[in-house]
Amino acid sequence: MIINSVKIKNFYCYFDENLFEFGKGLNIVSGLNSGGKSQLFNAFYWALFNKVYVDIDATTTKKEWKSADRIIVAPERSDFLSEIDEIVESSVEIVLTNEYHENEEPKGQLVEYTIFKNVFYKKNALGLNTISTPELVISYILGGEINYIKSIDFDWFLNRIFPSSIRKFMWFQGETMDELYDFSRPSTLNNAINEISYFPIYDNLNNIVEASVSSIEKKIDKELRSRKKLTSDQEDLIHSITNTKEKINKLQATIAANEDKIAEINESIQTEESKLKGFDKYTDLKVKLNKLDSDFQYTKDKIDTLMGDSKERLIAKWMLNGCDKLIKDSEKNLKFIQTEIQSYQKNENPVPVTLPGPEYVEKMIADHICYICERPVEEGTPAFKALELRLEDFKTNQNYKILNDNFTELNRAKKKLLNILPDIEEEIIVQNKEIDKLIEKRNKIYNQKKNIFDESGVSKEDEISIGSSTASQILNKIDSLRSNKERLDRYVLNNRLELNDLENKLSELLKKKAETIKLDGNIVEEGARDYISLFAKAINLLRKQALTDLISEIQTESNRLYNLYLGGKTQGEILIDRGVSVIDRHTKNVMSNLNTAEIVAQKLAVANAFLSLSEKKLGRSFPLIADAPTSDLDYLNTANLTKNLGQSFEQMIIMSKDYALLSDTERQSLISNANVIKYYELDNSLIDEAGPLSRINKKTYIKIIK
Repeated sequence: MIINSVKIKNFYCYFDENLFEFGKGLNIVSGLNSGGKSQLFNAFYWALFNKVYVDIDATTTKKEWKSADRIIVAPERSDFLSEIDEIVESSVEIVLTNEYHENEEPKGQLVEYTIFKNVFYKKNALGLNTISTPELVISYILGGEINYIKSIDFDWFLNRIFPSSIRKFMWFQGETMDELYDFSRPSTLNNAINEISYFPIYDNLNNIVEASVSSIEKKIDKELRSRKKLTSDQEDLIHSITNTKEKINKLQATIAANEDKIAEINESIQTEESKLKGFDKYTDLKVKLNKLDSDFQYTKDKIDTLMGDSKERLIAKWMLNGCDKLIKDSEKNLKFIQTEIQSYQKNENPVPVTLPGPEYVEKMIADHICYICERPVEEGTPAFKALELRLEDFKTNQNYKILNDNFTELNRAKKKLLNILPDIEEEIIVQNKEIDKLIEKRNKIYNQKKNIFDESGVSKEDEISIGSSTASQILNKIDSLRSNKERLDRYVLNNRLELNDLENKLSELLKKKAETIKLDGNIVEEGARDYISLFAKAINLLRKQALTDLISEIQTESNRLYNLYLGGKTQGEILIDRGVSVIDRHTKNVMSNLNTAEIVAQKLAVANAFLSLSEKKLGRSFPLIADAPTSDLDYLNTANLTKNLGQSFEQMIIMSKDYALLSDTERQSLISNANVIKYYELDNSLIDEAGPLSRINKKTYIKIIK
C-alpha cells in the first residue's frame, strides 16, 4: 500500500485547504512543537477511524484517543471569522493505492482508493455547532469507472486494508511507544501472527481433522450396533465411551470459554494498567499534598491557639506589664489599713467579741435579764448599758472583720503580682518567638506545596484530585478484574484436573473396547479412522513447528532491523520469548541499562518486523506512519536513525520536531543519505503580523523542501 496524498481543509491548525503529497520510500514532515505534526496524524485517524488524540479534559494536558463524534475539529480561526448562521466545512481526503480489496490473495491488481470525510458546522451566538454527523465516503476506480464501498462495509474494508491487530505497529506516536507492543499479552502475539502469515490455516485444518475423527468414531459405533452382535456389557461399554467423550467435549468447551474470558480479563488489566501509567503520579502527589495540607492545618491551628492565648493573657495578666511602681506605691495605703486594724485589736476584754452571739445579747436586752448570771438587767443600769455596748461591738467587729479580710486579700494579690511581673515580659518574648517559628514553618510548608506543583508540571490542584480519584478508580477496577481472573483460574485448574481424570478414564475404556470388541474388517470407516488419526497428529506437530519457526523468523527480522537502525553498532541481540529483551550474544544474559537510542531502536525493530514479514509472506505491504517516534532522542541521533529507517519499508511517513533543529547542511545531508522522497516543513505562525497573538490569527504553513 502507498499513501499518495492527504488533503486537509479547516482541520484544527490547518486553515483553508492544505495538500500533502507522498511517494514510495521515506517521507519526512518536520516542525517544531505546535507546528501541526500531531494534527496531521489526527487527520489520518479522524478520516479512517473517527478518533483524535486530544486532552483527556480541560483540567489536564494528558492525552488519549477519543471518539470524534462530539469534538469540534474546525480551527478557532474559522469560528472567529464566520458570521452567525454561516456554514463551515471541515474535511480530510486520503488517496492511496492498494491491492484490490476483493482479492483473497495478492494478484498485483493495484487500485486507487479515495477516502473522504467531512463534517459541517453552523455558527451561532455561542460559536460553531455541529449540524451533521461526520460523513465518510470511500470510492475507487476500477475498469475506468468510479465505484463506492457501501457504508455497511466501511468497518470491514478499513480493517482489511489496515488490520486492527497490527494497526498500532503501522500508526503510532512517540508518547505511546511504551504501549507499542506487549507480548505478556497472549493475544498481542497471536493476533499479529494471524495477520502476517498463513498460520491460521493450521488451526482450521486441526479443527477439521478432529471433527472428522469424532464423526468416524460415531459411525463405527453405529455400525456395530446395527449388526446386533454386541453383548449387553459391550453396549454398556460403548455407551460409557460416548458419555465420557461428551463430558470431555463439554469440559473442553468450558475450559476454552473460561480461558477466553481470562485472556479478555488479562487484556483489560493490561489496558487499565496502561491507563494507570498516566495517573499513578497523581496518587503520589495526592499523598504528599495531603500530608502537607495536614501539617499546614496543624501549624495554622497551633498559631491560632497561641494567638488566642495571647489575647486572653493580654487581658488577664499582660496588661499589668510595667505596673510595678503603682503596685509598690500601694504599700502606704495597706499600712494605713493595717494600723487601723491593729488599733481596734487593742481591746482588753478577755472574752472574745464573738461570745455570746449577737442574737443572745439582743434577747437579753429585750427580756431585761442576763442569761449568763441569771440576774435582772434594768434599763438605764450599767449592766444594761454594757449589753448595748456589746451589741454595738458586734457591728463594729463585723466591719473590721471585712476590713481585715480585704487587707489579707490585698496583701496576697500584691505579693502575687510582684512575683509574676518580672516574668511577664519574658513570657511575651518566648510566646512571640514560638509564634514566629510556627509562621516560618507554615510558610515553608506552603513553599513545599508550591514546589510540588512546579516540579510535577501540574498547575491546578483540581487536576491532582481528579487524577488521584481516577487512579483510585482504575486500581479498584484492576483489583476487581484480578479477583475475577483468580476465580476463573481456580475453575480452569479444577476443570483440568477433572478433564485429566476423564481422559484417563476414556483411555481405559478405549483400551477395554479394543480388547473386547473385535472388528471383522468389513467396516469401511475403520481404515479411514486410522489414517485420519495419524493425519491429526501430523497436523498438530506441524502447527507447533510452524509457530516455533515463525517466532524465529520474527526474531531474526527484528535483529536485522535492530542492527540496521543502529548502523551495525549493537551491543546485543533481540530475544522474543514471552516478552522482548536484548541479550548478550555470548553469555545470553539479559542486558540492562541500555541507552535511549537502543531502547527506541529495539521497539521500532520488533514492531516493524511484523510489517516486514507481512510483505514477505503474504505480499501485503503497509506504510509506517509515525508521529515523534524518536522523541526520546536528541536531534542528531534522530537524524542518524532516520538514515537507516528509510531502508526498512516501501513507504514511511515520519513526523518529528528534531528535524527542525538541523542546520541547512545537516538537513541536506539527511535528505541525500536517507534518500528522502518528500520533505515538508511546518510552521504555525501569525497570519497578520499586526494582529493578536492568538489561535484566531494563526495557521500552519506548509513549506516543501523536496
